[in-house]
Amino acid sequence: MNTEQKTVELTKTRDQLDQLAWLLDNCFKIPGTRWRFGLEAVLGLVPGAGDIISGILGLFLLIRAFQFKLPKIVVVRMLVNSLLDFAIGAIPFLGDAFDFVYKANTRNMQLFHQYAEAPLKSTNRHWIFIGGLIATFVGMAFAVLFVMIWALSRLFGGVQG
Repeated sequence: MNTEQKTVELTKTRDQLDQLAWLLDNCFKIPGTRWRFGLEAVLGLVPGAGDIISGILGLFLLIRAFQFKLPKIVVVRMLVNSLLDFAIGAIPFLGDAFDFVYKANTRNMQLFHQYAEAPLKSTNRHWIFIGGLIATFVGMAFAVLFVMIWALSRLFGGVQG
């Protein structure tokens, strides 16, 4: 595939994905406000199935990002956005409000635009974000383990045989 064909395919794909992200995150406007929401927020009102359907639709953006050879760390960042949206979106009421505000698909399309057009652009901030996220989860796991050991020692420490 030559450069011109790649450019045409990128433009076509980007337009399709922009429409999908708009449909999922911003297609409806609350009259008299600047607030917008999309089908994802509406689908999220259907317990279980709505979150799964919107998650599958959002997955399409990730697949296309991978096909366009975006830097892997950027695809991981997009995946984190989608997983966060899916996990919190599944919580009744809080998840619906989160879908209304977070707009993971729009965030993912911003990343797609940045790196599909300039794939060699620095990804340092994404590495830092993912590293920080991993460090946070590891720290939380150690904190939970420490509290569990402490609680067990307090519970069984008083029993001497």
